[in-house]
Amino acid sequence: MKLFSNFTLKIMAIIFMAMDHIYTYMNGPLNNQVPIWFGYLGKLAAPIFFYLIVEGLYHTRSKSKYIQRLFSMALLMIGVDVVFKIHNNIFLSLGFAVCMLSMIEYAKSSTDKFSILNWKILLAILFGIAGFFTEASLYGVGMVLIFYFLREKKVYMALAYIVFSLLGLVTMIGPDFKEAIFLWDYQWMMVFAIIPILMYNGKLGISNKFIKWMFYWFYPIHLIVIVSLAKMISM
Repeated sequence: MKLFSNFTLKIMAIIFMAMDHIYTYMNGPLNNQVPIWFGYLGKLAAPIFFYLIVEGLYHTRSKSKYIQRLFSMALLMIGVDVVFKIHNNIFLSLGFAVCMLSMIEYAKSSTDKFSILNWKILLAILFGIAGFFTEASLYGVGMVLIFYFLREKKVYMALAYIVFSLLGLVTMIGPDFKEAIFLWDYQWMMVFAIIPILMYNGKLGISNKFIKWMFYWFYPIHLIVIVSLAKMISM
């Protein structure tokens, strides 16, 4: 069932993201009263954002302005980090992802194969490598490539995404496997993001300038509020 518009998926993603950050930053000050399932659901946020960033690339009126917005917010988050000591910067991950995909698009539409090999694909690779050193790291780059190349083949996209999401479990096989995957490293729970992603109906939903910028500004504002509250509570 195709129930969710772009707007609905973004609302879901920011709720999951807020829950993840509440668990991350508030858990200590509240003496572990924030339930761990906040963190579980939080792992669904990034995949939805990366899926929508791919969709946004196809629907944006200007790729250059799209990239400018992302990196402008990334620069803002660097300032937030300096002032509030908040190290999260998903905009940097998203920005490099869009740059990587833009270069791939440019290369695909080019007829000069030597040019493709010389700098377009090279730039795409460099932007992908740069993404490894951002908040989303390998996961972000991998998700974007899956969502981009298999965009029109939803079954294959879902299968590739599920395998990619669960690959990390292999490294945790051992006597403490169950404890590890539910308490120490539950990044694999991002696998469940494929459910709302497959329910995307391709429609924009509620859209205006306020809504567009609300999603951008929610990220720094909610982090500042959560971190500030955590510091106040721990005093």
